[in-house]
This record gives sequence, C-alpha cells and structure tokens, in this order.
Amino acid sequence: MKIILTKDVDKIGSFGDIVNVKDGYAKNYLIPNGMAIFATPGNIKQSEILKKSKIKMEAKNMKEASDIAAELEGTKLIFKVKSSPEGKLYGSITNKDIAEKILSFKKIEIDRKKIELEDSLKETGTYEIEIKLYKDIKCNVTISIEADKKQADAEESGTTESESTEE
Repeated sequence: MKIILTKDVDKIGSFGDIVNVKDGYAKNYLIPNGMAIFATPGNIKQSEILKKSKIKMEAKNMKEASDIAAELEGTKLIFKVKSSPEGKLYGSITNKDIAEKILSFKKIEIDRKKIELEDSLKETGTYEIEIKLYKDIKCNVTISIEADKKQADAEESGTTESESTEE
C-alpha cells in the first residue's frame, strides 16, 4: 500500500516520503497513530507543498542555531555562590541556573533541556558544558563556580549573611 509519511519513521522514511508498506502495517499502526496518510493524488500534492515549506523552515532553524552557537561559543559564565571552605556548594548549579545566566548575560533564551549536564554542579571549579542547539549544531560554554567572598569573610568573623550574589 502506498502511503505518505507525516512524521519521520525509523527504518521507513522521513516526513513527506511516499513509501510502500504492507496493508496491515499502514491501516493498523501508521495511519491510526498519525504517522501516515493514504497516498491519493490530492494528498501527494499537499505533501509536496508541505515538504518544501519544511525544508525552508529547516534551513531557517539551522541558520538561527548557527548564529546562536557562534555567539555563545567560548562564553565564560561566572557563578558566585555560598560554599564550604572545602569548596562544596550549599546547593547546586543546575541546567536551569545556566539557562537563566545565559539569558541575563547574553540575552539569548536557551531551553534548559538542551544544556548537556549529567548531574548538577556541586563544587567550586571550572566546567566545560556542551549545549546542543539544533540537531548537529553544538557549542561549548565555560562555567566558573567561585566561592562568594562576602560569605567567606563573614564566616571568618563569626557573622553570617543570607544573601548570595550571582555575577
């Protein structure tokens, strides 16, 4: 049976492809799950139009992601946070914190899910973080976590201050 794929399907094809599959697979799985439609002459024409618009949209998204990657590449973000004398943080730096810092520092909104962070950062130091912007477009950002000097000075003098600053 000839069908037109409305989504990318592993081992079969990508959006807009006209493929031949077994009748049962098309009628019982692909079409009911919205992954394909019947390949009628009208649907084929519509599919070609949609495929062209998707290609244009893909090119636009790739360009935007490349521009953002060029702007972010090599950026160094500095977090000043409360920490113990051994360098352990009172709390942690998460991908959400990094996304907010990029927004405030570079005025670029990044989805926190695109920031590749295995686990939250819990110690002072310098970290290299990869941000996956779009398909194969990635960039690296350096994160520097430093102890808050005000807090360290306050601990030495015996007073505590509950305010933490982020730079």
